[in-house]
Amino acid sequence: MNQPKVLKTPGLGWLRSPRRLGLILAALGLAAYFLLPAWAAPPASNYDSLRLYTEALFEVSQKYVWPKNEEDLINGSLRGMMNSLDPDSSFLTAKEYQNYLQGQQPVLAEAGVDLIVKDGLVTTASVIDAGPASRAGLKPGDHIFKINGQMVRNLTTQEATRRFQGAPNTAFKLQVVRNGEVKPLDLTITLEPLGVSTVTTRYLENQAAYLRIRYFNNETPVELDTALNNIKQHKPPVRGIILDLRNNARGSMEEAVRSASLFLGNQQIVIAKGRSPKTEQSYTGKDRDLVFKTLPPMVVLVDEGTARAAEIMAAALRDQARATLLGAKTLGLCGLTKAFPLEDGSALVMTVAQCYGPKGEKIQGKGLEPEVPGQKPQAAKAQEKAPAQVKSPEQDPWVQQANDLLTSGKPKPVAQKDETS
Repeated sequence: MNQPKVLKTPGLGWLRSPRRLGLILAALGLAAYFLLPAWAAPPASNYDSLRLYTEALFEVSQKYVWPKNEEDLINGSLRGMMNSLDPDSSFLTAKEYQNYLQGQQPVLAEAGVDLIVKDGLVTTASVIDAGPASRAGLKPGDHIFKINGQMVRNLTTQEATRRFQGAPNTAFKLQVVRNGEVKPLDLTITLEPLGVSTVTTRYLENQAAYLRIRYFNNETPVELDTALNNIKQHKPPVRGIILDLRNNARGSMEEAVRSASLFLGNQQIVIAKGRSPKTEQSYTGKDRDLVFKTLPPMVVLVDEGTARAAEIMAAALRDQARATLLGAKTLGLCGLTKAFPLEDGSALVMTVAQCYGPKGEKIQGKGLEPEVPGQKPQAAKAQEKAPAQVKSPEQDPWVQQANDLLTSGKPKPVAQKDETS
């Protein structure tokens, strides 16, 4: 009679490298820190968890069909843990962290797309107007399945973003999966400098000013200041402003605050709340930035691609200037992220605070619900989303809807400062 085979649990002796053990302890410690409620005490089963982790690591390192070194496996587990937090959190190896630091500098060329990792899939959050990705046919909500024939797996948001940056004229092929399409779509994108202003202005019928922010960067507040002063001096005076923040998922909290300050002056713009109540911070604009003493009536266009800086601005204008939000619910991606370097040169990039509007409404993970829903597409396009990009504002049904709203007398203007000041 055959004796049952006894499976021995590997001990910790195989972890001879202090760094290897340190990475495992870091992985488990971080998992406990971020996944437990703030009030919970450390569980008594920490050593059991460590044993379970090392057992799994041992089995994979020894028995997986292709050899894998422990460092790659540990890095992968850290990456998976950080990816499980939210789309803006990730683990970066030492080389990736250096690239991340360099990536904070302007890139030579890019595709003009903002990406998130959603349900394990690299997904387009927004596609910049008139950029290479937009011209190639990429749309918000598309899932990136392959890049140059290689399946896209286990990428962080930062890694995926770098895949869409590089030298000018670099071309690559994408295979994307789009909701409503039976087969994957094949697209070719050629990288190029965006090189176009982030802010554009147009004057519509009924004396409404259409103001479009394509995306946010460090130059946006300066460009927006110029645009708003031109609107202020326009003759005859504008009846209202339509601010288009659709399909705009790029930009930092600082850029949002500087930009919103032009509309709101020294009013509160956003509240950042961390894990501890002591970390709460309020961000306020500057009175000297204010362009209009009396801000004209405003309608702000938002949709599923509105995120980050655009969500901060939309919430601030709604709460502080009674601007009307029109369109579709926003993405709900508006957190304050910070990089934490580790001893070996790698780093954790994670969300340390969530954004709230001036009236206390949470944005992160929830999004902003517009007061006025955008008009549905025509019956022939019932399965499509309302267009985020059209050739001209006059042809855009949501812009026309906003213009009609301004013409009807809603919303009302808001005095920002005493006219005698």
